[in-house]
Amino acid sequence: MDIKERKKKLRAHMAGVRSSIPEAVRQAEALAACLRAEREVLGPLRARKGAPLTVFSYLSFRDEPDTTPLLRSCRDRGDRIVVPRVARDGRMTLHLVNGTQDLTEGTWGIPEPSERVPVWPVSRYGELDLVLVPGLAFDGFGGRIGYGGGYYDRFMSVLEGAHRAVPGESPRVVKAALTYRELIVEEPLPMEEHDFRLDMLFTASGIIYIEGK
Repeated sequence: MDIKERKKKLRAHMAGVRSSIPEAVRQAEALAACLRAEREVLGPLRARKGAPLTVFSYLSFRDEPDTTPLLRSCRDRGDRIVVPRVARDGRMTLHLVNGTQDLTEGTWGIPEPSERVPVWPVSRYGELDLVLVPGLAFDGFGGRIGYGGGYYDRFMSVLEGAHRAVPGESPRVVKAALTYRELIVEEPLPMEEHDFRLDMLFTASGIIYIEGK
């Protein structure tokens, strides 16, 4: 079985695992993970920077871990929040939002910024301090299985280029995921050359830091 087939089978299996988690458990785990992320990661990042953060995050949908508590915490602390919008042709653009009034229901029912919200240009990707991405499965080596569209792999490639282009010492963006423990596997996930790796996982029971990246 080639790597693409292995990924396809994993997506189907892990989607079933995720949907089998009771809603009350999902909500409790997501909230606890958000609180840990703020206390153990975002708070210290803010303190080191001496200023509010610029945070990119997906907007959760259906049984994905709910990002709302973390984004609300960021907004309360003055952080800038940048979220994605995916067009029908597969392009993903970023948009700075100031609240729920800037959001609408997208093509697939996924919350997204409305068309009137200006695009956050690639020239400003280097300002991002933390990137929170969705996924169906994760491992302890930074591996991730997404939904198969490649949106975030392409975004990460552009993001890394933007950070390298920042004059002086290159700032480092933190790449993370909010996840249920049930979606973390012991064996390394199948990864292709273009797949990016995460720095940490936010879970209800603790932050998992990826070593040796």
